[in-house]
Amino acid sequence: MEEVENLLKENDLVISPDNYDNSRVIVLKNSSEFLKWFNENKNNLKGKRIGFYSKEFSKDFEKVKVMNDFLNYYLKVKKQYSMRMDEYNESLTLDSNNRFICEALELFKTSNSGGKFLRATLIALGYQCFKDDDKFLPLGMAFEIFQTSILIHDDIIDKADRRRGVPTIPVRYRNIYSEPKKKKNSFLDKQKQTADSMALCLGDLGFYLSNKIIVQNYKGDDLSRVLDYYTDVVIKTCHGEMIDVILPFFAEFYGDDDNLEDHVMEIYKLKTAWYSVVGPFCLGAILGGLDEEKISVLEDALMNLGIAFQIKDDLLGIYGDEKAIGKSISSDISEFKQTILYAYAINTEYKDELLKIYGKSDLQKEDVLKVQDIFDRCGAKDYANAKMDEMFKTSFERILNINFIDSDKKKLLLGFAEYLRVRNK
Repeated sequence: MEEVENLLKENDLVISPDNYDNSRVIVLKNSSEFLKWFNENKNNLKGKRIGFYSKEFSKDFEKVKVMNDFLNYYLKVKKQYSMRMDEYNESLTLDSNNRFICEALELFKTSNSGGKFLRATLIALGYQCFKDDDKFLPLGMAFEIFQTSILIHDDIIDKADRRRGVPTIPVRYRNIYSEPKKKKNSFLDKQKQTADSMALCLGDLGFYLSNKIIVQNYKGDDLSRVLDYYTDVVIKTCHGEMIDVILPFFAEFYGDDDNLEDHVMEIYKLKTAWYSVVGPFCLGAILGGLDEEKISVLEDALMNLGIAFQIKDDLLGIYGDEKAIGKSISSDISEFKQTILYAYAINTEYKDELLKIYGKSDLQKEDVLKVQDIFDRCGAKDYANAKMDEMFKTSFERILNINFIDSDKKKLLLGFAEYLRVRNK
């Protein structure tokens, strides 16, 4: 232990097997470094016990410990969901012999695979804060299928080419039907229209597959409360998507709205916070028997966390590593995306300079660098970071003040919050 201590500076953290071996000791500074290390080593952790040591106990050290606990919980639950989803996907095409339906469902199965199951894990955690079994699994599956469906619709709206590392459903339909046997001038237009329409139908189908899973697996008060809350989350998500779709068009062609940041924050609240954080965790808690008064406390504690999550996404969308986030950092700019960064910058002296670039379809690398520079100089980046940090801080405090969740489960929830704070993708 003394040799390990000698490696450490005041605020360093050691990660090592429980039996210390200096050749295998890893010295880290903070939770960002820990998350990077964990992601690089998560496939090699089986059977290993990781110990933590710090010269001086600190809040940062505690955050790393709770995040480690959450990540291990997440990997365990994700494995359960992955096995169930594989079984479900295999059953999808058993009910039809029609070649076109089977073809469509095969495409849906591919889109419904390879998810992160992060929202489903929140459902599991919300439930297991109050019950100790796996009754949450069908509900988590239903929510993941809802996510697949809304992402299919998103891909049509965004004209996206790839999702979860594979071509989107419209792209795959165009690939399947790329060589017509009957040559007509109208082929390309009708090929695209048909591909988008079939993707739209599959997205719609997924919403009802999700509902069916809930109805088949829950009864009585569980069914009534879960389905009501789930439907409310879906409605809020749709409201957020509608604002997200219309706002760039309105801003570009009808002028700036005096309340632009309010609209942006409403998108963050409806489309991200409810759909990605508040809704899933509270759904699990409702299935776990929590009453409405306590659900309101959870909503209040988690709302800022969900909004901060989206602000982090917007910052990564402009300043992130493209390989890590899996998309071009020019896409928000070319799509005229209305973000907290844009809403701040458009009300500064840099407005005209920004509008010469923001919304361009043929962006070059230097254009992206100019937008980054404008956001830096006008204070938009600092403003977004400050707002995000304050919301994370408030959410941590509110989670700590929840008095009806036991300390071990509360630590897992805090670990999830810290994961959202330091992630880079």
